[in-house]
Amino acid sequence: MSPHFARMASALLTVALPSVAWADRSGTATLAPDTFLNLETGTASHAGGDVFWDGKALTAQGTAGLFNLGKFGSRVFKSIHAGKAASVTYSAAPIPASTLVAGDVFGVRTNGGHYAKVIVSATDWGSLTLQYTTFMAAKPLAASGPVITEVQNNYSYILPGLPNGGIAPGSLFVIIGTGLSTAAAPVLQSSAPPGLLTTLNQTSVAVTVNGVTKTPALYYTSATQLAAVLPSTTPVGNGTITVTYNGQMSAAAPIQVVASAPGLDTFYGTGNGAGAVTDVDGNLFRLTSSAMPGQTIVLWGSGIGADPSNDDRTYPQTQNNLTNIPTQIFIGGVSATVVYAGRSQYPGLDQYDVVIPTTVTPGCFVSVVVQIGAAAANAIVSNAVTMPVMPNGGPCSDPASGLSGTQIQSLANKAGGSAKSLLAAVTQNNESNGSSSAVVLAAGLPSTFYGNGYEYASQGSCTVVPPEQGAVYSFNSLLQTDPLDAGTIQVSGPAGKFSLGTGPGFYQAQLPSNAVTGSPGTYTFAGSGGKDVGNFSVAISTNGALSLTNQPALAVITRAQGATVTWSGGFPNGDVQVEGDVGDQYGTVRFYCHAPSSAGQLAIPSSILLAMPPGGGNLVVTNATAAQAISATGADAGLATGIVMLKLNTVFK
Repeated sequence: MSPHFARMASALLTVALPSVAWADRSGTATLAPDTFLNLETGTASHAGGDVFWDGKALTAQGTAGLFNLGKFGSRVFKSIHAGKAASVTYSAAPIPASTLVAGDVFGVRTNGGHYAKVIVSATDWGSLTLQYTTFMAAKPLAASGPVITEVQNNYSYILPGLPNGGIAPGSLFVIIGTGLSTAAAPVLQSSAPPGLLTTLNQTSVAVTVNGVTKTPALYYTSATQLAAVLPSTTPVGNGTITVTYNGQMSAAAPIQVVASAPGLDTFYGTGNGAGAVTDVDGNLFRLTSSAMPGQTIVLWGSGIGADPSNDDRTYPQTQNNLTNIPTQIFIGGVSATVVYAGRSQYPGLDQYDVVIPTTVTPGCFVSVVVQIGAAAANAIVSNAVTMPVMPNGGPCSDPASGLSGTQIQSLANKAGGSAKSLLAAVTQNNESNGSSSAVVLAAGLPSTFYGNGYEYASQGSCTVVPPEQGAVYSFNSLLQTDPLDAGTIQVSGPAGKFSLGTGPGFYQAQLPSNAVTGSPGTYTFAGSGGKDVGNFSVAISTNGALSLTNQPALAVITRAQGATVTWSGGFPNGDVQVEGDVGDQYGTVRFYCHAPSSAGQLAIPSSILLAMPPGGGNLVVTNATAAQAISATGADAGLATGIVMLKLNTVFK
């Protein structure tokens, strides 16, 4: 099985500034529709500026130009500085509203000839909030030569500096940047004898650690991304990495070389969600073809560690050389029997043959994590991926989602890449003094929303979401993309009768505080139907929300020891989600765990918590009623639920 290389990253934005410069201008601006923004003065007005926002697109004005990088988030935004060169091409092409979601980063060449970096920090009903820095250079300089902006594991894409963000000797890693090689489309190189080359398309890489320099072999090159295998003989420690293309060497970028840093391949090539997991014959497990407890499966990835007996360049690599590396694999939080863990026959590509424990709780998105290290306190964990597991194989089922694997797969494969969806909820947030509301989202959701297991794990499982990958499916971004008209919607129940308005897309009514727990009972949504979605009616029972019973113990969580959340009560046949988050200079890392209400407790394993950086954060416990199906013409999927959220301040040690 040949290596599966994940997504090719877009070219990262660089902006130029001479060595002697005026003071940079930074600020935040909120643009209502039909507003101009001057990025040299920071002035938002209704006449004149560098860009114009009409609620549907951002358009360059005059001689200004735009370059949209994409949803790379605050980490990449902060990394764009005056020392980088303006090597990208700015154009008059507008940036559509569907692209301008929270975390989207773009550049502007102003009418004054300067450069600005901009990130979308929020969108709200047609308004756009932007954070920007304009580099007030008198004469921007042109750049030449390669620029490195990121070094990551080829499969996990964990950010450098996070607990599991290093690069292991013998692993397959990617270098992201600009001007790294020829602009031609990348071509995957064969590792058959004489093996991978260390110079490809006039490009080579050098890694120096502790005074020792190694030259990785290359799988492919492109102007914006390289894939290489770090030699197993590379020393462990903090070092530097450079790229040389066409005789020009990049500035040295940092690289942390660690003994092990496993990364697992994912179906969508994002480092998160559905894993690329196969049976022993290479058949991929899907939502309609689940793995079974007791079955041997194969995980693919990179980063288990150095194998000095191989050359890291030539197929076939010798196997069975890494049996001395203590490796555990957790499936659904249960330690699994590892039949083989080590290099596959391909340079840099690791293979794990594992037996699914018979005690795993089945579901469509059962978690899988690799942990290397015998003692949890010093262990390194992989990215968390998910896979479908059912007692008899075949289509999976997931009680908490209210959808079968067949339904989820059908929605994931929708023609046009969009599934018209109707989501209704009665919610209560105890963090904001029991603020309660009834909401309906009627929108075309990206098909991958259903199939990729993003920010979700089946009951009994946990998953981790790295920085800058969150909030992809925010309400506002969805509504701007494909809002649906469902007519007028009302909700009636113990707290009274309320109108949610006429939409389209987002419908909401404020309910009395603590409505779900203070006025429990049946809440009924009734929609009149509109041009996109027909009439519907669905009832939600909100009797019996949970009460936490060990809240004081959750104020401080030791990551290497795991943690347990306990409660009494809980919605009958409902679901409990525990979400934790820690934010630092790398962004916000989050985990999600699920259990049935009836379980009375949820264990957060150390194999999940070890992926979190230490620091202050939050723990959010959400109790949801059993999902109710909504049937309406024009809707591909419809679900309704009642939700109570409890938020705690937590320190992760």
